[in-house]
Amino acid sequence: MKKTIFIKRLQKIPQTELLFDIKTYIKNTHGFYQHKVPEMNVMADKLHKEYSLNEFYSVFSRLWRRSNGERSLAIHTLELYHDAFDVNTWNFLRLKLQQIKSFDETKCMGDIISFIYIKNPSLKKEIIALSENKNIWVKRIGLLTIYHVVKQKKNEDNNLLIKVITNNISDVNEDIQIINEYLLTTIGKSKKDFLKKFILKNKNMPDLLFSMLTRKMKHLRKIRKLKKLNNTVNI
Repeated sequence: MKKTIFIKRLQKIPQTELLFDIKTYIKNTHGFYQHKVPEMNVMADKLHKEYSLNEFYSVFSRLWRRSNGERSLAIHTLELYHDAFDVNTWNFLRLKLQQIKSFDETKCMGDIISFIYIKNPSLKKEIIALSENKNIWVKRIGLLTIYHVVKQKKNEDNNLLIKVITNNISDVNEDIQIINEYLLTTIGKSKKDFLKKFILKNKNMPDLLFSMLTRKMKHLRKIRKLKKLNNTVNI
């Protein structure tokens, strides 16, 4: 019963009262911090219906400064506006990226920014800059942006993929290696010779990435093993 009353009150009320209700609701709702619980979906849907994208920016900012649960709601709601995203959305978000320190938030932000980039390919340099950022969380957002673009089959820019992968080929972070593997495998589906040459050129890549890429090219593992053996002998 309490949830039903809250949902009704969420509509047509001032922002201050709305945010107070959200804060109260979060404190009394179990499992709120999981992204796809029904309660969050209901609340995000109500906010989405109540505000236009431009109006929601101010709501997002206020939620962003509060608890982790409210930040999650802000991001989850923003995802619902993906059809309306534009460069203004990018300008609004980019200053907030340095504040992110959560795997879930990086995943959602990568998804959001991928929609912006698909509509605005002129942001290419800025997306590459994200993937080269010294902040591991920001770097992850950049790579996940490209991952989501590729997954939606909305981008055939192999030069972009190669540049981003090459810049991160030596990164020992396992999550980044997994993203690199996905991007390289995607290119390899249409350019098998390229993938083989890339692996040979970068055979000193981290073990996990090399192992994943050579699952169906085990003969390349012998080359790497032989190189390691030769290096040991030379020492």
